[in-house]
Amino acid sequence: MAGDDRRGRVSDTERFKVYLRSGGRCAMCGKYLLEGTVTRRPMRLGELAHIVGAKQTPGSPRGMDPLPKNKREKAENLMLVCRDEHTELDRKGTLDVITVEKLRTIKQDHEAWIYRMTGLDRNRGTAVLRMLGKIRGNTVELARSTASSAILESDDRFPDFPLSHDLHGIEIDLQRLPGEGTNEYWKTGMAAIDEVIEHKLKDAVADGTVQHVSVFAFARLPLLVYLGSRLDDTYRVELYQRHRSTDAWTWPNTDAPTPQFEVTSELANDAPASSPAVLILNVSGTAHPDELPEDLRGLNRHVLAPVGGTQAGVDVINSPEAVAAFRHAVRSLLSDLEVSDKNMPVLHVVGALPLAAAVTLGQARDPHVHPTFAIYWRTDDGAYKHALDLK
Repeated sequence: MAGDDRRGRVSDTERFKVYLRSGGRCAMCGKYLLEGTVTRRPMRLGELAHIVGAKQTPGSPRGMDPLPKNKREKAENLMLVCRDEHTELDRKGTLDVITVEKLRTIKQDHEAWIYRMTGLDRNRGTAVLRMLGKIRGNTVELARSTASSAILESDDRFPDFPLSHDLHGIEIDLQRLPGEGTNEYWKTGMAAIDEVIEHKLKDAVADGTVQHVSVFAFARLPLLVYLGSRLDDTYRVELYQRHRSTDAWTWPNTDAPTPQFEVTSELANDAPASSPAVLILNVSGTAHPDELPEDLRGLNRHVLAPVGGTQAGVDVINSPEAVAAFRHAVRSLLSDLEVSDKNMPVLHVVGALPLAAAVTLGQARDPHVHPTFAIYWRTDDGAYKHALDLK
């Protein structure tokens, strides 16, 4: 096979360069090639594959490229790969697809990524927290690699997966909750969130193991809000969400201006002072007053929605700046309520929110100052029903 170390044509210096620049990992799949997967003992499992074949002959894979012979055994023309991938790269049936240009791009991208990651300050790590549930029986793909890619493309941090022997990181599994929408469903979901926050994340933050958290969450809105309520100012948090427009968790590259949000208040004539109120969140969709449960229709209403020409929609929250703008609007409302109705007992919360905004809503509430949040969810028939309370 072209590029096999055993030929001895590649000098130790050039071989060292390839292993170092590749980070000891396969440039194709990322597998670590300096340790056995069974024994975990140090060993060299990788092979050096030529991009342009070692000989300028038709029988040498990609060998007819005009690259000079004295450059074919240099690190720039070699890439570290797994044995099986090396075999496939040099098969005659793949040469029309595995071109010199293709391999050079793969090598350059991988080595550039290794260079960037190893150049980051160690304090720039972020612990990945994944919470995955089902909505109407369906869930989404949220693999470790998916979360890693989103962080690397959207932030100047590198992903870490602490607190688990299998390196999967901090996980909250809500996929097997009983009876979607029932009291048991919400109770069991909150308990699962509490278990991870209290017995894993909280201690890791306290002892310095975790200094920053990147949150990826997919679940019913009330559980997203509850998760946010458990991530108070003790935690340094970055939020991610799955975008309908791209089916990806990476924040989309967009030149669109950051959306702004505004609250309009509609006060009921006969609502007494210090009475409950309703917060309608028209961000990813619109909730109309006549859709509210009957016992909420006579209360003071505060409606939060995008303004300035931006319409409510599933992709309104399309950047970290949009999350920050939403957070600012919620906190401004809560500050105003502290002044105008500091004894309000309950704020009933209904409406439609993107994933990251729902978590942010929970983060924005201060349990020592703000009223209880009664969180509602929308059933498949369009009705709003009470799910849980944040006290």
